[in-house]
Amino acid sequence: MRSGSAVHLAVAALVLVACTDQVDGVASPGPAGSSTAPPSGGSTAPPPVPSPRDEQLPDDPSFPTDTTPDSGPAQPGADEDPAGSQRVQGLRFDSDEGSTRLVVDLSGSGVPEWTVGYSPPTGPGGDRVDIQGEAFLRVQVRTGAQPGGRSTSRISLSPGPVAEALTTGLAEGTEEILLGVRGGELPFRAFALTDPGRIVIDVRSG
Repeated sequence: MRSGSAVHLAVAALVLVACTDQVDGVASPGPAGSSTAPPSGGSTAPPPVPSPRDEQLPDDPSFPTDTTPDSGPAQPGADEDPAGSQRVQGLRFDSDEGSTRLVVDLSGSGVPEWTVGYSPPTGPGGDRVDIQGEAFLRVQVRTGAQPGGRSTSRISLSPGPVAEALTTGLAEGTEEILLGVRGGELPFRAFALTDPGRIVIDVRSG
């Protein structure tokens, strides 16, 4: 098992992206039924969201040539995250013909224990999930969060090796995301970053 190091995901509405060159964007879910009001006059605009491609690379930036699972231990950030306070908060993505990068943004400064590996297309309860792709990467983030108050986020991507990304729910304190990969199991790497906490997943075309 390879060791890795961070990923931000949330839950709101269906996000659909399709183009012929390169696509990047953000999916950030909120509590089920929530809505966002437009900013009032004179309010400060939020800071720009960094591009997924600008994320710092791990100490060993070489891209693996295999499909074995990645995992990482819990890593504290500069600020202490109270137990059970971490959440998958949103997903950023950048995709072209050669590779797809997905960044799972977390709500805290640190990163909880996580794993990424190929698996059957099932949710946390074992039920089959309807998702595009011929192989499926499961991202598990042990946030310790409690169930409830979450909607589902589904993102379709084109071009690139990842066809679709879907938040599949929470079970026993572990939040899960499923990535549908085109053309079967492809090489990938995953690593974690802190301040803020996030998990980065790169999938390379065969």
